[in-house]
Amino acid sequence: MALTVTFGNGGASTVSSLTNLVDQEAYKLLTESTTQTKNGSSLNSGVVDVGAVSVPGSGAGGKVDVGYDASTNSFNFDVTSAWNSVKNVLAKSDSAENLSFKDFVQVDVHLGGTTASTVEVLNAKRGNISTGSGNDTVTVSLLSNDKSWVNAFNIDTGAGNDTITIKAGSALNDLSAAGAGGLAAGTNVVNDGKGITDGSATTVTINAGDGNDFIDLSGVKLASSLVTGGKGIDHIIASGGADTFVFNLGDMAKSIATDSITGFNASMDKLKLVGTTISNWTLSNFDDDTILSYNVDGAHKGEKIIVSGVHLTGSDWFTA
Repeated sequence: MALTVTFGNGGASTVSSLTNLVDQEAYKLLTESTTQTKNGSSLNSGVVDVGAVSVPGSGAGGKVDVGYDASTNSFNFDVTSAWNSVKNVLAKSDSAENLSFKDFVQVDVHLGGTTASTVEVLNAKRGNISTGSGNDTVTVSLLSNDKSWVNAFNIDTGAGNDTITIKAGSALNDLSAAGAGGLAAGTNVVNDGKGITDGSATTVTINAGDGNDFIDLSGVKLASSLVTGGKGIDHIIASGGADTFVFNLGDMAKSIATDSITGFNASMDKLKLVGTTISNWTLSNFDDDTILSYNVDGAHKGEKIIVSGVHLTGSDWFTA
């Protein structure tokens, strides 16, 4: 399947669950006239008019600038009208792609392929991103007008040595950063028109799959996150909010070159060590770090996790 990108205002703001995204009812309302299909090496560049749909909570209708950079084989989609005027974009391809989306409310991207994909999503309230088995790079900046409807991102990067970064978006009243058109009329906005840029209203779920992955949440203060690095040597930087890091036996190495977490806050963050009890883990301190070692006889004995910059005590940090 070639790359197709569809824009619309299909009322996805009413969706309470972000699973099975391609089949969402919201996308049944997207009009065929706003679908762009990859032709050869590029999409047709230009401006796409996206009309309004008579659905409660849908966008007002606006314009999307479509650009293509031949030097990087990358496609750029920018809402040049007001934020919340074009709610939805859906991109699908069986191959790896280089894609950038700016100032959509909801962004759904589903890519395949065995080579590297690059996905950049700027100033979005919610979305779902899945990529293939290449060494993929996913960058998301968070922006929300308020805590209503859904504030959530699901990211699944499959196999490969992937890089995932979640960072703060641009304030809605910063016209240079959040769209030349400002804000769509009738959009409720908190924080004196700035909106929420630090991720404090957003829930993020990440599954990085097999490979040596780097996951950086340090630029935001998430309402919550659930992060699974998967098999391989992964390095994770926590957010300023409540993070849960998931480890399955077999995911970690038995040497010091193993999974590590930086920025862990023992007062709110959790290690979800699936299928184990807290007594199955031996904790030792090395300088400012804690090294957790699985101590049960068998194939996984000696598997380790390093939590940098903190000495874990008690049991509040543990969950199964």
